[in-house]
Amino acid sequence: MKKLIPILLIVFFATGFMKSQDRTSDPFLLQTWKLTKLDNYIYNYEKQNIFDAKTPGLKFSKNGKIIGNLSKSANGYDTKDDFPGKASKMERYMGNWKKVSDTTIAIMFSSNNSMDGTFVISRLTESGLKLRKLFSADIEKKLDSIRRTKNISY
Repeated sequence: MKKLIPILLIVFFATGFMKSQDRTSDPFLLQTWKLTKLDNYIYNYEKQNIFDAKTPGLKFSKNGKIIGNLSKSANGYDTKDDFPGKASKMERYMGNWKKVSDTTIAIMFSSNNSMDGTFVISRLTESGLKLRKLFSADIEKKLDSIRRTKNISY
């Protein structure tokens, strides 16, 4: 009995101080992000204070709303391995985001589908965000082989 009490106290305090892996509830997510790199549906963002009118970006709000500075074209920058060309015009779009799991979010813009989909938050810090778009199992398998040959980490 004497050994049981200290063990229970250790377990209680250890679980109380464990850091959650819930990235979708992390306050770091709720800020404005500028796209810095796009490669095979892996989006790298860095923190910015305000939207640059010429650069793609996202702003997450706590109420499940999202503002996207996205390409005006129907295809958007989602179909390319790099940024859109200078001919692409960025416009602001309102959308919604929701938590799917601790590390996964779903994004939907009603008037621009370039960033619609489910994304895994593979890295989230105060100044950086990395999202990986999820697809069906067969497409994921093809993308993983492309990422391995190009040595892209996610």
